[in-house]
Amino acid sequence: MKQILIATHGKMASGIRYTAELIVGKMAEITTIDAYVTPEDNVEKKFEEYFAQHENDRIFVFTDLMGGSVNQKLLGYSQKENVTLITGTNLPVLMQVMMADDDVTEEEIQEFIDDAREELQVVDLGGEKKSSAKENVAPAAEKSAPKKEPVPQSYDNSTAKITALRVDDRLIHGQVAMTWTKQLAVQGIVVANDEAANDNTQKMALKMAVPGGIKSLIKPVDEAIRILNNPKASKMRILVLTRTVKDALKVRQSVGEIGFLNVGNTGRFDGIDVSEKLVLTPTIMLTKAEQQALKSLVALDPKTCMQQVPNDEQKLVKDVLDKLN
Repeated sequence: MKQILIATHGKMASGIRYTAELIVGKMAEITTIDAYVTPEDNVEKKFEEYFAQHENDRIFVFTDLMGGSVNQKLLGYSQKENVTLITGTNLPVLMQVMMADDDVTEEEIQEFIDDAREELQVVDLGGEKKSSAKENVAPAAEKSAPKKEPVPQSYDNSTAKITALRVDDRLIHGQVAMTWTKQLAVQGIVVANDEAANDNTQKMALKMAVPGGIKSLIKPVDEAIRILNNPKASKMRILVLTRTVKDALKVRQSVGEIGFLNVGNTGRFDGIDVSEKLVLTPTIMLTKAEQQALKSLVALDPKTCMQQVPNDEQKLVKDVLDKLN
């Protein structure tokens, strides 16, 4: 059985575990040892007891510093065939190991580490802002040219087939990037949100969260629907993300088939007081308009479910709403 031990100076171990499980859920057996928090800490004894208890398990050990005393004390245990010691750890590589199969190899671990290194970088939006500003400088004649009105389109008989649609008020973030893309084996992400599509900074931030090898588009809702109805879209495994149930309903009404429809997180950051909402879960808070949209969504697709991360219990929204009536 796969076991994960996180051992660090101070409380980093318990902190990084909390953050990892917040993002991907409890996907592995994890033990944390916060070393030297008190003068009485007997770290050597804790290690001895841990490895004696798990001598028949496959153990992945994460430490904070290569030259640190915690890592030094674990070097001897790393000589065991069932133990892999990873130091200088960060959140991306920890989550990759958490989600990996029990028989993950050290070669695969090295790939996780190589990928995690790419996550460490200076985030500089300045260049993008400058280039965007230049791109927005148009000749006077071009600026004054009248804009063409979009041609209205009907999708009443849509034959589009989309892998999944998820309502998530954070759109692309850790839970989506690290768990849902893998669970659904998606090749592309389409964000359908008017606000994000018209905010260059927000678009850039969302694109930074997209895992390598996955294509992404961030478009206004109507434009996203047009793209999803392109025959080429049905040939890819696409995850569609909306911020609200209302937008999800519009997408669902305009797309012929959606394999998996999931309400994860919504209504937490819209500025509307929670007392004015129906709280279905701590992460799903609905105004009256959103409640009606959800009922319409369930009428269209009774399999619509509530689930934050893949290993959470999957609850049908229909069953939850029926209990409230």
